[in-house]
Formats: sequence, structure tokens, C-alpha cells
Amino acid sequence: MTEKSAKPYSKLKIAAAYFRYRFKGLTKHGVHSPKVFEFMEEVLDKTSKSRNRKIERERKRLKASKQIIDFTDFGKSGNLFKKNVSDIAKNALKPKKYARLIAQTVNYYKATSVLELGTSLGITTAYIAQNTQVKVHSLEGDPTVADIATNIWRFLGYKNITTTIGDFNATLGSLGDKTYDIIYIDGNHRLEPTLRYFQQLQQHAHEKTLFIFDDIHYSSQMEKAWKTIKENDNVRITIDLFFLGYVFIDKTLPKQDFTLRY
Repeated sequence: MTEKSAKPYSKLKIAAAYFRYRFKGLTKHGVHSPKVFEFMEEVLDKTSKSRNRKIERERKRLKASKQIIDFTDFGKSGNLFKKNVSDIAKNALKPKKYARLIAQTVNYYKATSVLELGTSLGITTAYIAQNTQVKVHSLEGDPTVADIATNIWRFLGYKNITTTIGDFNATLGSLGDKTYDIIYIDGNHRLEPTLRYFQQLQQHAHEKTLFIFDDIHYSSQMEKAWKTIKENDNVRITIDLFFLGYVFIDKTLPKQDFTLRY
């Protein structure tokens, strides 16, 4: 697939796709799967009740930062270039709505171990780590970005986060035989690496592990990756929330695909 086809969709195209998603997306009244209905009631409906003022102050500070760094974007281009921290904060950080959602997911399913591919500036990681019973292992390609994130966690007082820095092609091999309850993949937005990471990370999953994929409608490559993941024989229930895709691999579940309005 050409590099051109790996480019993100335009804002207009994403807006049109989001409109179609909202029209197609089911509410609780249209869902007849007990597992998915439970997810909507206990995760989607309860996410907005959380309060995260300290973390959001850090987000606001990052957006106002004047710092310029040398940044290697392994996930989207692989190139080294100068980057404003404020631009990373504005464009790469998961919005509060979805950071809260991931944190509520972790809490509801009582996850004690979470693997995150793609730390960025560490805001979503901080949301997850608010639950001190959870051990978070976050992988980040760029050392300067990882250092900024680490300083934020230290300021917030979180001691349950460990990081590994470097290209995922190398660092994924350092996970050993550890398994995780939730695996959040936000480290690459191209077809081949996304599918390869999913395949590789299944050896770090147990039967109840939940995979979460970021930006499944970011580009044609990511949409193709999402379609391929849904068809995987190991995958049971998939949930499309437009900006996030949830994948349950529990073999006791039926194979079903849902698009839920959120």
C-alpha cells in the first residue's frame, strides 16, 4: 500500500463519516446482547460521572507550552522533526471524553494490568493510573515525549506506571511472557503494523483480555485494519465507537459486531 494511502482522512471526510456513524449507531434499545448492554450501562453511561481536574490542568498546561522538541513519530511517519509540545497536546492527546472512557473500562472490568502502546504526553495513561490497583506499562517511541509524560505522572503522584522507550518493533520483544487484562493500541496508524501488533500481542493476552484500538477511522489503512481484525478467528465481540474500537476475544461469547452511539 502506498504512503499516500496511509495519510489521514481530511477533516471533512472524517466529519461525514462521523455523521454516518451517528446515524447507524445503536442505543441501548437496539442492543440485544447481554454483554454489550452491560457495557453500555456500566461503562458508556457512567463515564461522564468521573472528575479529573488535576489531569485536565496538566492537559491545559501542555496545550499552552512553548517548548519545541526533536520528535520521532514512529506511529505515523517515522520521521524526525521539530515539534511544538502544544501541537502534540492539541492534536495527539485523546480528548477527555475518551480518556475517561478508557479509565472507566479499566475500572469496571477490574483490570489489574494494562499495556498501552503509545504514551504520547501521558494524559490517557494518567487517567488509567488514577486507579492505584492497576499496574500500567506504557510503551513510547520518542524519549523526549516519554520524559515529559513521566514528569507529569511524578507531579500527579502516580507510582504505578512503568515505561519502555524505543521503536515498538524492538520493544515489544521485551515483554517476556507477561499477560495483560487490557491492551490499548495507540502506537501506529498504518495497516501492516497495526495487524502485526495485534497478532504479536495475542501471546500477551489471556482469554478475558480486552483490546482497545485507537483511531479506527483515521485513514483507509486503519479502516482496513479494523475490518481485518473483526474477521479474525480469535475475535468474538467488536464494538465500534468511531474513535475507539473494542475487541473481546473471550471464546465463550458469540461472534458479533456492534456500532454503538457514544
